[in-house]
Amino acid sequence: MISEEVSKSLILDEQSTIRNCMIYSELKNAPVYGRRVTMKDTAVREKWYPVWQGKMGEWFFYENSAGTGNNLGVLVYPIYQMDLVSLKQEQIGFAKLEIYMERLFAPATEDGSSFRTAVFDEELQCRYRTEGVEETEALACLEEIEKSGRDEESVRIINGQMVCVRNLETCGLKFLLFFGTDGMEQKHREVNSTIIPLILLVMGIDSIGCYLFAGMFSRRVTILVNKFKRVETGDFSATEPISGNDELKVLDDQFTHMLETINALIRENYVQELEKKETELQNLQLQINPHFLYNTLETISSIAAVRQAFTVCDLCGRLGEIFRYSLGKDYGEFVTVEQELHHVENYVFIQKVRYGDKFEVFYHIEPEVRQCMILRFILQPVVENAILHGIAPMTGNGTLKISVGRQGEILYVKVEDDGIGMDSTRKSELEEYISRPENSREEKGSIGVRNVHRRVRLACGDRYGVSIESRPYRGSGFLITFPLRRKGDEECTD
Repeated sequence: MISEEVSKSLILDEQSTIRNCMIYSELKNAPVYGRRVTMKDTAVREKWYPVWQGKMGEWFFYENSAGTGNNLGVLVYPIYQMDLVSLKQEQIGFAKLEIYMERLFAPATEDGSSFRTAVFDEELQCRYRTEGVEETEALACLEEIEKSGRDEESVRIINGQMVCVRNLETCGLKFLLFFGTDGMEQKHREVNSTIIPLILLVMGIDSIGCYLFAGMFSRRVTILVNKFKRVETGDFSATEPISGNDELKVLDDQFTHMLETINALIRENYVQELEKKETELQNLQLQINPHFLYNTLETISSIAAVRQAFTVCDLCGRLGEIFRYSLGKDYGEFVTVEQELHHVENYVFIQKVRYGDKFEVFYHIEPEVRQCMILRFILQPVVENAILHGIAPMTGNGTLKISVGRQGEILYVKVEDDGIGMDSTRKSELEEYISRPENSREEKGSIGVRNVHRRVRLACGDRYGVSIESRPYRGSGFLITFPLRRKGDEECTD
């Protein structure tokens, strides 16, 4: 029963490295004999017993019956019986395990070109060595390694061969592994014969690639340099793109973007200069012999007074004030809200004479903004647009509301009518038209509103200008915003 359990536990029938495992009993009153178990008296008569010397848990070695050298390793452990009452233990025997050393290291000796092994105990006695390993040579290598004081598990070259030491402290053994260099030299030669041509091939391909890349890069740099030279001559149309996706491509894209921005600024400045010159020309044309116009109006007014046509007298007076205000002889670019409103009142008076009771005008002016500054001649075009395109086409009467106030640092003017209004499509077209930066000559019927929007933006910045609200048959509202500028300020404060 015990023999079967031992065999099953260690799988002895399948272990080629285990020579034998025996259990020896010291219980004389219960003798037991079997294949894997016997009495201690039997062990005394066996060959290993004198070599053992009673050392438990330590490896020792002896020759097997074939006499081929120290090729059996033995490990003996005691067996105890525990008294569960007194908690004392008593040795009742011991177990012995025998190992074939040459079979244990069989993988190392199957191929003589791999490595060889030598095993030493703590007393530096050679307990096993593979064929071809001299004991004195192996011992000399071990002593040299121990004297060096370096890590014993490192690999060293001794006498033309690599030597590696491994310590098994639990077993009290030292293993020396000897590796021949013949195979390594052969592998080295094979690697050289393969790697060196491959390296040369890679270097050749790399050189060709570098040459092609350098040529391509040089061509791209040349294109960029030529762009710089064209820009130096004043040609800002050099926008030929450079291929690739590297830093040079990014630099070219940024340079092209800069050229496009400069071109846009030049065109915008050019358009502004043209518009400015056209305005100056118009002003010059309007200023041709202004005294003749004023004298003519005075003559008409006098004749009307004689004939008691007082409405004509008022029209001539209001028209004369409009002429003076539009010519700007006594005004600057900016005027007060009060001055601008007086001009609008003159214009509304003339329109009411024309349309009769067609519309009424209401003013809602916050007192604190009357002395604030706005652009001269900026409201009349918007009021004119509301009358002509909002109220005039109506079948009935309409109203016009003009509001001026402030919100924080914003001055606003709102012109509202209850005329025919606009649908969303017409409103979008008008917003796109008045915001168009180009100097468009296309007539849209609201060129006055467009000029107002552009004048405000040119003078005060893109944050300000005209915005539109409108619904069909519910009227329209035009909101003009300015930076708040009080009388005496130098310029618009954005």
